[in-house]
Amino acid sequence: MKTITLKLYSFNELEKEAKQKALTTYRDLNVNFNWWDDELEDFIELCSYLGIAVNNDSIKFRGFYSQGDGSGFSAIVDIPKLLIAVANQSWKDYAPMQEFVFSIPQIDRSVIALVAKGLLPSEPQIICRSRQFGIVTDLGISGFIRDGKTHDNIFEELDKLEEWLRSFAEILNRYLYQTLEKQYEFLTSDTAIKESILTNEYLFTTDGRSANHLVKLNKRTLKN
Repeated sequence: MKTITLKLYSFNELEKEAKQKALTTYRDLNVNFNWWDDELEDFIELCSYLGIAVNNDSIKFRGFYSQGDGSGFSAIVDIPKLLIAVANQSWKDYAPMQEFVFSIPQIDRSVIALVAKGLLPSEPQIICRSRQFGIVTDLGISGFIRDGKTHDNIFEELDKLEEWLRSFAEILNRYLYQTLEKQYEFLTSDTAIKESILTNEYLFTTDGRSANHLVKLNKRTLKN
């Protein structure tokens, strides 16, 4: 039988180079679980103030530093509520400091009135692309009949409205991705990792190697 005596150190007791090694070892400490849940919940709640009901299961992303990274989401859109929310900056009721550069759709006022009154039968949607990140939009309007007449000329204005909705959704999608990226960068920063190490009272060898497995092994040995 051999007895080994090994000195272990808290993070703050390590030398500078050993501390850096410890931080590198635990770089993924704060992101090895569903760290994005709070950000997605905030995004869904913010969108609700705009009349946009986001399908939580449809949100997807990949990041953050490779070609092809991005995000996407699907949602049902209440156009009348959205138009009012943009005009009144209603999202600030939830996020007072959040700034968005949203424009009002530049389409015929009579069409805006039809939309605002809910007189256009439609199912407006933001749709997450199935094979790549990003979004598309669909107003879901197949025709418009009023006073027994079909008004085909309205579709030019509706095309403008759909393009506006697409641009609007892209702004939200960029916001979603940037929010996730910002949180990821914070969680993998030296400051956040150090805080987690100290909170969990991790121990290290003198050169900064993790010794938590040794502590656990020692506890199991003592029990036996």
